[in-house]
Amino acid sequence: MFDIDYLTLSIAAVCIAAFATPFYWNHRKSAQKLKQAMFHIHEVSKNLKLNLQEKDSWNNQYFIGLDPEQKVLLYAAEIHQTPPLTLDLTTVQRIKLEEKFHEFGQGRDKRKVIDRLDLVLIIAGQSSLQLEFYDAEKFSAMDGEPLLIKKWEKLLQSLLQQVPRQHVTT
Repeated sequence: MFDIDYLTLSIAAVCIAAFATPFYWNHRKSAQKLKQAMFHIHEVSKNLKLNLQEKDSWNNQYFIGLDPEQKVLLYAAEIHQTPPLTLDLTTVQRIKLEEKFHEFGQGRDKRKVIDRLDLVLIIAGQSSLQLEFYDAEKFSAMDGEPLLIKKWEKLLQSLLQQVPRQHVTT
């Protein structure tokens, strides 16, 4: 048959293990941080007596959750550092998707590159709140954010049609 050189095989196995170990530890550390952040968000929602029936987290950084019964939105742009924002949807008058982009190329080779995706909530009293879904300065590539932001826009739009609005006098 063929001879096996055990010394070369052993050296190759050690090299592969040495190469893979930092990736494994980084993945494990990220998963632990995410688990800790999600536990914190769970505790916040439990303290506020929220039942988050819809929720998403992405890029190991963002979180959005919705309690449709109480009409409350929970959002965090940095789940590891800041507490989530709690928003009463009865104060929201309108929702719009905001996409910032630039184009390069000419003619048929023209390409659109998305720089930022935000869900803008227009709150009673003419103030607005931007919920960031993607920022090209933080991430080099998108990972489903366009579909996710459209899902949340549609979900919140349908909920807003059912919500009695609070009127603010100025």
